[in-house]
Amino acid sequence: MAREQGTALGQGGLSLGVAKLFFLVAGYVVSVALARLLSPTAFGQYRVVSDLVAVPNMVLIQSLLFAVSRPMSAELASRPLEEARPVYAGLRRRGFAMALGLGGLVTAVFFVGADLLALYYFKDPNTVTPLRVVAPIPLIYAMYAVNVGTLNATRRFHLQATLDIFMAATKTGLMLVAAGVGFGLGGVMGGFTGASALALTLSMGFILWSQGGYRQPAGSGRVELPAMAKFTGLLLLFTGAVNLLVAADLLILQKFVTSEAQKDLVGFYSSANLVARVPYSVMVAVSLVMFPLIATLHARDDQAQISRYVTATTRVCLVVLVFMSSVGASSAPEVQKLLFPAAYGQVAEQLRYLVWGLSGYSLAVTAAWICNSNHQGRLALGLVGMPLVTVVVAAAVLVPEGFTSGAAQAVAIAGAVGALGALAVLYRSFAVRLSPGFLLKIVGAVAVVELAARAWAPAGKLAILIKLAALAALFVTVVVATRAVTVDEVRGLRRAR
Repeated sequence: MAREQGTALGQGGLSLGVAKLFFLVAGYVVSVALARLLSPTAFGQYRVVSDLVAVPNMVLIQSLLFAVSRPMSAELASRPLEEARPVYAGLRRRGFAMALGLGGLVTAVFFVGADLLALYYFKDPNTVTPLRVVAPIPLIYAMYAVNVGTLNATRRFHLQATLDIFMAATKTGLMLVAAGVGFGLGGVMGGFTGASALALTLSMGFILWSQGGYRQPAGSGRVELPAMAKFTGLLLLFTGAVNLLVAADLLILQKFVTSEAQKDLVGFYSSANLVARVPYSVMVAVSLVMFPLIATLHARDDQAQISRYVTATTRVCLVVLVFMSSVGASSAPEVQKLLFPAAYGQVAEQLRYLVWGLSGYSLAVTAAWICNSNHQGRLALGLVGMPLVTVVVAAAVLVPEGFTSGAAQAVAIAGAVGALGALAVLYRSFAVRLSPGFLLKIVGAVAVVELAARAWAPAGKLAILIKLAALAALFVTVVVATRAVTVDEVRGLRRAR
């Protein structure tokens, strides 16, 4: 039985991993395509509106999923089926009540405040419609999170993965069709809202189809329900801070727009911001492997093994982040030319700053989740809060004068603060030791890649792809040759022993 359960969990984890990868790729496909289908101004507004609504969306979906899944999973595993039926139904009712309250509040704020946002933030009355079109999404996402949490608690991982893939595919199709036929930004955002509503509908169908023995019989009496996972201020603050950190520079940049030309620059900058998020997104996927193992070691109270594992994790994470950042930053003009129209190439220099800054964010957030896995929530919040405060202050100072250059420099400064803070916390809390020799090897690999990138400036897209592949291979060759990280270290991250 234990082997069967482990196999099911393993297969479920694989399904969710594939679904998350699909979701990530689909998101980049949408943005790259929209950069060609919309004007730079409309593309910039699309990215800012998306980031603006994404912050409460992610807080709602992550918090509600956790709040439903954790107590439901524990109760269904510990109760006989007859007792589980009313508990299952009761927890779902509570979940929907929370979703309606929290999601409904955010939706009302977006809908009612659309005029003020358009007038004082976007400085463009044409954004009222897009803002009102996306207003229902927080409420939809909140209810969707209850269903996803239910599927997670009942181990219906394949259905949970199917929902992710359906959401991503539908969103991609509807938004690109709307842009292609000329519906404008309002129509594009309507595709987002429509895809969310369709995913919610499908999730309800999955719940009804998979309820089975958990369906509450008619006329059953009231039962004592376990407490829902607490919505602690720490959880909400941490989730919000993580999502706001990545979006802060673009949201602040929009606030300082004073001309039509700067609206186009926001669009150009948002493309570089999108590319620079790749390392961050990759590290989120890597975390799915690392953090459960750290939590397991914490449960065993094996501090020595935790220190060894976190040290290995930090070394590998640094190499992965520096690998992606060095290749992307050294070839910034080529990357912009490969993915976007020619006009977007003017923010290549900003991309260099953004790639390194977002990698610093990645290290800070990775360290924060390690702290969370080790039950150090306040420390995790502090790790994310430091770069968040830094980027807000730095952008407020630098953007009025330098605009997109100032925003990119603010991210680079905040990324450096986040990375240094992460390394300091890992050193003090987990005894992580990174030798000077290891750091010199990484710096050497970056220098080799940078020199090679400057020696060749290809023009065609195929030549650009060849250059990127060659630089990636060069970095890996230097790392392997110097034994900065070994294959055994990478394999060791998959196990906690």
